[in-house]
Amino acid sequence: MGSAERPMDVGPGARDEVSLRSHDPVEASTVAGRVYHEHRLTILGDHRAFAMSLDAASLGPVTLGWLCYDTEIRVDAEPHADAYQVNLVTAGQTRAYCGSDRIVATSKTGMVFGPDRPTGFAGWRTPCEMLAIKIERYALEAQLEQLLHRRVTGPIAFSLALDLTRRTAADWNRLVCTVATNLFDPESLFREPIMTAPLVHAVLTGLLLSADHNLRAQLDAHARSIGPATVRRAQEYIEEHAHEPLTVAQVASWAGVSVRALQQGFQRSLGATPHQIIQHTRLERAHNDLVNFSVDEVTVASIGAKWGFPHAGRFAALYHARYNAYPSATLRYAVRGMVWT
Repeated sequence: MGSAERPMDVGPGARDEVSLRSHDPVEASTVAGRVYHEHRLTILGDHRAFAMSLDAASLGPVTLGWLCYDTEIRVDAEPHADAYQVNLVTAGQTRAYCGSDRIVATSKTGMVFGPDRPTGFAGWRTPCEMLAIKIERYALEAQLEQLLHRRVTGPIAFSLALDLTRRTAADWNRLVCTVATNLFDPESLFREPIMTAPLVHAVLTGLLLSADHNLRAQLDAHARSIGPATVRRAQEYIEEHAHEPLTVAQVASWAGVSVRALQQGFQRSLGATPHQIIQHTRLERAHNDLVNFSVDEVTVASIGAKWGFPHAGRFAALYHARYNAYPSATLRYAVRGMVWT
């Protein structure tokens, strides 16, 4: 599990995960309030059938949780100044509001709640899971600043409805559902600390590029062109920091350009994305280590983890695609004085 900058406080001994099934409305509201936001829980259906299930985990400034009630309920919350919230229902209908805005959310329409207005939702006539995503305000607004390459003041004014039939939003929906599911698998690559930064970057950037908000048009505008010199300096920065949990946004920020400008510049000059260059650089470093160390000194797994490939199968596949050999073979042949090129 990646380290959370602000771990969830959900009771003694808890750190960044919580799993609860409760038939007690007070307990359910208290725990869900600690994980997400304080709220009022009203049971609209059969009180005897009430139960809440919640499995939540944090990924840096992002909290993802599968939430389900066994009977119809209503949740109301006052403005929560420190975070944005996205709710994605998997079936049925959920009525939602944010300030004066009202929508009916379905599997094709998500909910995006801002931090500056009262919010709420009601549903679960038919029990089904909902993916509830809390995003710390400082992180999302900082990400937007990096994308726009300028300061952002005030909360982002999102539209309450997130149209999941649009390609970008549908892709983001699949991404967050995959991340949320895999966070609870102890063997998942997503739990590796070096994966936290790029996953958070993908979640935040994906939301900003797929949801409607007051600065969306500026994000969609054509990014200013950057020349080969800037691309070269950015590539040198990647080479110097390849051993760190580097993100494309960090590279763009260092180069003094927007993420989109960096991506376009790399594609134009190098025929590859910044992410691909980061991956290629790390593969080269791993290759050099495999060639220059012996089986008595290192293992393939330790070299893969060192250069950001903690999953052995994924590392082997990427390495083979690049060098037409598997890492274990390179390490064995290097001992005999044979070097792969």
